[in-house]
Amino acid sequence: MQLLVPCLLSLLAPGLFGLALVAGTSNAAVNQFGAEELRDQFQDYRLDRVQARNEQTTQSGITSPEQGSSVSGPVPIMGTATGTPFARYELSYKESSRGEEAFKYFGGEPRQVVNGQLGVWHTDVLAPGAYTLRLRVVRPDGNYAEFFVHNISVGQDPITPTPDGPTPTPIPIDTPTPYPQPTVAEVRVEQPNIEGATEEPTTTPPPPSQGDDSSTTESQASSSDQSEIVPQPGILGDLGESLALEKLRAQFFTGVRWSAGLFLLLGAVFAVKRLLEWVFAKSE
Repeated sequence: MQLLVPCLLSLLAPGLFGLALVAGTSNAAVNQFGAEELRDQFQDYRLDRVQARNEQTTQSGITSPEQGSSVSGPVPIMGTATGTPFARYELSYKESSRGEEAFKYFGGEPRQVVNGQLGVWHTDVLAPGAYTLRLRVVRPDGNYAEFFVHNISVGQDPITPTPDGPTPTPIPIDTPTPYPQPTVAEVRVEQPNIEGATEEPTTTPPPPSQGDDSSTTESQASSSDQSEIVPQPGILGDLGESLALEKLRAQFFTGVRWSAGLFLLLGAVFAVKRLLEWVFAKSE
């Protein structure tokens, strides 16, 4: 019996070792498969995050022309058209006053555009008015996302957006009215002439002597010369100046009349000369 137990153990030892080896290998394979699966899921998660971030930074839309702007002629449409998944983008326009069914297609591409030219809008064939642009980004399954630019003025002044809230009424401010200032009147006081007033006696100069006749005569001559040199003040002096100005004015207008008459005479002579030449030319 004692010999039977060691014999059984020696027979079962290879089998137990094989089972242990198989179990260890399967556990390692299972652990390796789980790690790869987790790694793949983590990579997919990171790719989704990166893709979501890229879609946020490259949001589709029209950047030019802007809302409320005024355009004319060929207008380049700038913006971004991208998405995941992506099939194509379409550009359309309509009059702002009409419904959604009035959109007209004018451009599009089956490729993604990031911050570039999406197409050209020819507004020179449109009637003046307000228009709306639409960018439609279409996915392969037929679903789409739309982006709009409203109130684009074609062939007229830019449209000013109407404010949503009421316009505030200005508060009147009282302006003080200045009091009228009194006008100072100029008062002149004239001295009355009193009849019978006593006049101051005039001193009669003494008669000159014979020796002073020559000196008296010379002094009178010099005084008379000085009186002739000194201009007459008062009304007489003003009258003389006005007469001189009137004389200059009359001479000036006389010269103007003579000059005009000469010019008219010369013009008449040249006119008669031209007339005679024309008559002679016709007679020949």
